[in-house]
Amino acid sequence: MIPVIDFKNDNVLEEIRKAYTTVGFAVFKNALSESDQMSMNLWFDKCREFFELSDSTKKLYKYEAETNLGYSMVGDENVDPDAPKDIKESFNYNNTRMKDSLWPTQIPFFKVTALNSIRIADDLTIRILRLFDTVLNTGGVLARAHQRPYNTTRIIHYPAYEGSLENKQMRIGEHSDYGTITLLWQINDVPGLQVQDLGGVWHPVPYAEDSVVVNIGDLLQRWTNDYFVSTKHRVVNSHIHLPRFSMPHFVDPEPGTMVKNLTKEPSKYEPIESLEYLNWRLAQSY
Repeated sequence: MIPVIDFKNDNVLEEIRKAYTTVGFAVFKNALSESDQMSMNLWFDKCREFFELSDSTKKLYKYEAETNLGYSMVGDENVDPDAPKDIKESFNYNNTRMKDSLWPTQIPFFKVTALNSIRIADDLTIRILRLFDTVLNTGGVLARAHQRPYNTTRIIHYPAYEGSLENKQMRIGEHSDYGTITLLWQINDVPGLQVQDLGGVWHPVPYAEDSVVVNIGDLLQRWTNDYFVSTKHRVVNSHIHLPRFSMPHFVDPEPGTMVKNLTKEPSKYEPIESLEYLNWRLAQSY
């Protein structure tokens, strides 16, 4: 089962340790203030408006591989290289490296609302990483490495679909995330997100209103010398007749960060620069 953790619980550190050393996923409730949650809900309305735009309009903001930003239409990406293309469309955005030409102009206050969503996600990221630093006894390494992060935020629309499916084709194929952590807002209550535990069993990720899913990325598993685990997840076709919306916030350290063993155990991995690692992983998906 995927744990649901109350951010305000006195036992939050022990619940974090248990979750991220076993399944690598947890759902956090009470993570945002009331005002920040209202801001997020406003942004989610803008997300739906964006995906309702015509294909020709959305293509004006086409994905750019060099920045990992912009719009990707259905069939552009397969996160599982051994499976057919994912049945989803998405829009990647960022607050420091986004060209003005990539910001949609058809929706009032789209950019300012999007930028506020990044502020909220970045603030929560630091609060989470400080808890991780405490659990791992790092002396604050993780939080310091993400003061000027190389983050990417994405809104995803899995359209309702009634056509034929290829073998192994899903809304999004089996994969693990690349970076430090991912914060994922499930915008509407449509099932499909599943996580594979260390024993190979798949579990549904529960939906909880005004909550956020947080999972470990491959970089943090490497950083913690496999103490925290990055596990595979997917969005299956169980409710493919219904549209699904979500917003992952992919967290990566400041470029130039050297990722090396944070534990006292013998190192399993060679040190690597964080942006080099990210670019290597992205090149395998598009």
